[in-house]
Amino acid sequence: ATDTGIDDIGSTFRLRQQEGRIEAQHLPLRLWLGELRGAAGLQWGDRKLSAAGEGGELLAPNRTDTFAGFLFQELSLSRRLRLQAAGRLEQTDITGTAAIFPAGLVGPMDPDEVAAKRSFIARSASLGALYEVSRGVMLRLTGQYVERAPDVAELFSKGPHEATKTFEIGDPGITRERARTIELGVKKAAGRLRYDASLYHTSFGGFIFKRLTGVKCDDDFASCGVGGSELDQIVFSQRDATFQGAEARVAYDVAPIWRGVWGIDGRYDFVHARFDTGGAVPRIPPHRLGGGLFYRDKAWQARVGVLHAFRQDRIADGETPTSSYTLLGGELSYTMKIPGASGPAAPVFTIGLKAENLLDDDVRNHVSFKKDEVLLPGRSIRIFGSVKLN
Repeated sequence: ATDTGIDDIGSTFRLRQQEGRIEAQHLPLRLWLGELRGAAGLQWGDRKLSAAGEGGELLAPNRTDTFAGFLFQELSLSRRLRLQAAGRLEQTDITGTAAIFPAGLVGPMDPDEVAAKRSFIARSASLGALYEVSRGVMLRLTGQYVERAPDVAELFSKGPHEATKTFEIGDPGITRERARTIELGVKKAAGRLRYDASLYHTSFGGFIFKRLTGVKCDDDFASCGVGGSELDQIVFSQRDATFQGAEARVAYDVAPIWRGVWGIDGRYDFVHARFDTGGAVPRIPPHRLGGGLFYRDKAWQARVGVLHAFRQDRIADGETPTSSYTLLGGELSYTMKIPGASGPAAPVFTIGLKAENLLDDDVRNHVSFKKDEVLLPGRSIRIFGSVKLN
């Protein structure tokens, strides 16, 4: 910190990015199986990024160019049953500077640096079925295969990241990440009872993650394992892994009251993730369970709710368990048309009051490297406003 009590800027990220997208829908086609609808398109992007600061350079200037083509088709076999298919092919070219670190990833020798370029072709495809079990209730089954090219940070990182208090080391030899997913879900979006629930299973080939090495560093690699103490050293690594999880949300309108309706809602989600050779995947969120009471009418919206995050003790090497916490919050808002405006396209104005963490509980985010040092915000109340242009 400076003499004024304001922290210095640890790192400055400079980003220039542009992207474009063209998409076209074709007219419905009457086939002997049913009606076919769909779209196809192209997408491209160019990104230039660098990250450096007084302490050291996290990323040398680099460039990422992408070009992709995609296709989506939906076939209505009957009023209740629809089949969906999609595909994507993406070319990614990344140029930058790769750092060659010594064995053991400890100083005092600095790494060698060489100009590097990596190119990847990622292929993705999905198949799905939507079936209306009864009026408004939709059952869905989806299978997909997705390839992802590594990001420039995963390839070429080589220095301190002050925001996360880590010294990050990329792997220029990282390959594409591959994921095979099957998901089963059910949804009812309208009516007195509404819900959306899903179960999924994903098998990753070459899952890319940040691995804690146990080595401490300061702002330069020469300090890693040789007197460094401020930053945790992490290395981008790849291992096969399996993720399994579930998500569920439900809302029920209990009864009319005043000019609107009051009801109850609930939610639950979890994910289990393990490497195929054994051990937990790091920084996986805990089980979460919540619920609340709500009221709504044409102008007013109100809700009081609680969300409990359970203790997370399924941890990887180098991690520490994270305690459970409970968040109590509420929100009240009023929406109206802007005076003088009329018609269905008239802009609307919303003003409200939102309260969070009213119990002032100690909340630590398990996915953060700084969870043991930094708490998430405590009790807070704020006024907000927004304008929606229809």
